[in-house]
Amino acid sequence: MEYDSGSSYERYLTMKNAQPKLPGVDGVEVRHTLCDICTPGVHCGVDVYVKNGELLKLEGTPGFPPNRGALCPKGASGRQYVLRPDRIQTPMRRVGARGSGEFEPIGWDEALALAAAGLNAAKARSGAESTVFLSGYGKWYRPFLQRLAYDFGSPNFLTESSSCWWSAIMASRCVFGHATMPDLQNAAALFIWGSDPFNKNIHQTTALFAMKARGGKIVVVDPRRGPASEQLADLYLRPRLGTDAALAAAMANHIIESGFADFDFIEKYVHGFAPYREYVSRFSLAEGERITGVPAALIREAAELFARTKPAAIMTGTGLTHRKNGFNASRALMSLAAVCGQFDRPGTLRPTLGAATFCNTPGGFTSREAEFTADVQPKTAKPAVGLPDYPLFAEMMHEGQAISLAEQIESGAPYPIRAALLAGVNHKMYPDSPRFLRALRSLDFIVATDLFWTESCRSADIVLPACSSFERAEVKCYANKFMYYTQPVIPPLYESRPDAEIFAGLARALGLDDPLLCAGYDACVRWMLFEPSGLADWEAFRRADRPVPAPNARGYEWGTALARGVATPTGKIELFSETIAAYRRPELDPLPVYADSFDAADAAEFDLTLCAGARNPGMLHSRLHACPWPR
Repeated sequence: MEYDSGSSYERYLTMKNAQPKLPGVDGVEVRHTLCDICTPGVHCGVDVYVKNGELLKLEGTPGFPPNRGALCPKGASGRQYVLRPDRIQTPMRRVGARGSGEFEPIGWDEALALAAAGLNAAKARSGAESTVFLSGYGKWYRPFLQRLAYDFGSPNFLTESSSCWWSAIMASRCVFGHATMPDLQNAAALFIWGSDPFNKNIHQTTALFAMKARGGKIVVVDPRRGPASEQLADLYLRPRLGTDAALAAAMANHIIESGFADFDFIEKYVHGFAPYREYVSRFSLAEGERITGVPAALIREAAELFARTKPAAIMTGTGLTHRKNGFNASRALMSLAAVCGQFDRPGTLRPTLGAATFCNTPGGFTSREAEFTADVQPKTAKPAVGLPDYPLFAEMMHEGQAISLAEQIESGAPYPIRAALLAGVNHKMYPDSPRFLRALRSLDFIVATDLFWTESCRSADIVLPACSSFERAEVKCYANKFMYYTQPVIPPLYESRPDAEIFAGLARALGLDDPLLCAGYDACVRWMLFEPSGLADWEAFRRADRPVPAPNARGYEWGTALARGVATPTGKIELFSETIAAYRRPELDPLPVYADSFDAADAAEFDLTLCAGARNPGMLHSRLHACPWPR
């Protein structure tokens, strides 16, 4: 998401590159990098104080957009994170029962050879598709893991995004043909829906306070009270958990029937308004209150504020997507914006045209990342895990559906799963996590990479130690047209290696015919980014120690998507999705329908609902649970 204009980076690049020292300590260097605890997207600049290769302390980099020298509790705890006592220090081989945690250290050459032998044995027994390549929370290495899977001959590249943000991206594409982002700099009104930037993206708050200072209105929609509702909200709506689609439908119905919709915009740019209008007509203000618990008067006030304030935008979060109706809840919000014409105009939802430049981040130019994986995709492989049950996901996201993995392991249908390469996988990120772990432990062979010991690692046959972002080189692309090639600020701790280099080593050990992947990280990112970006000197880019402009990057020109026709089957914004209708499956409704996230019997029996996925300002999943400061 673009939180800052490119001019902020330009101002940062003109600042004096000060090198502060620790008082009374000689030989201290200050090295620049990024905090990568949260990922993907915008990252915060960090100054790392180092002496003799030892990380002494961290500070935010002064002037660096978007954090401008500030760090959130997670970033401020970065030293404790890197030095967690449960770091995996050396390659390990299991010697006890699976899950017992009994391992012995081995060397890298032996570990890679054993890993390759185990994966190739599964391939020889049941075909390449019997091995899955599963990514956990990390995003930076995913193109390399996906290419490794395809080189191996397996279609089964899967990620935790199966139950996370992909559904919101899919929703936006079904409605607008593109992923979208809110234009915070120009919005006169903003709905923060199912998200709290104070707990998730602290650097967003600068733009939000600036918006309020210039008279902008902010509405917060969240079942949980939090800093955003307390410090930013001019209006706060607190719906019952999981009823967001009904709330959006009630708002849309009131807007349409009161004549506040942008009917000229609808006539020119929108498809499926008639069936959508008929559907939302079932959600009167009174019905919206009954379902959501939000008073009808507040629903009316919010609806009129969004429709009558021009321009207005919606900022969403994973609070919407972590439930069974998350996809349609996101579509409901996108449809609400469409009805009001709040799209592709300054201050509204801005489309991100084209594919993401690199690792899910649009950098203003089209890279060769898609070719990097597609060029080696197996052409005759069986369907990836979950795709018969999730065809829309298959079409849009080009990966297997991890939600179905445990079931396929247990059933062996439509084909058996024998082995897995787990990259940063914590089984608790997946639905029915005890079942997921049991299924993993039933496999013939598991290789796991991670920084820290998890139950997934304790269940593996071979464990490979990965290093943190402070210990590796990494390229980042930003929506404001800049690129940054960070370099290690400390040597890799213990015997750890970057994930991408681990995958290159595995490719060599597996005997795969892929000179590019086997050449390692720098060769791959150069192939994907150097020529498309327009950079004149790749080595100078590596040495820059700061973000540099990407010459071929271009900013977005408002109105481009509407003028060209959006990337949907009709070329229009689709309230009735023809993409979905083409599947003719009862569980896929072309309209953004509301479905209760809870079983009716449970809802009647229990007075309280557990909301377990909300963000905490000092935590991200379990990554910082072992760090004293955030605890």
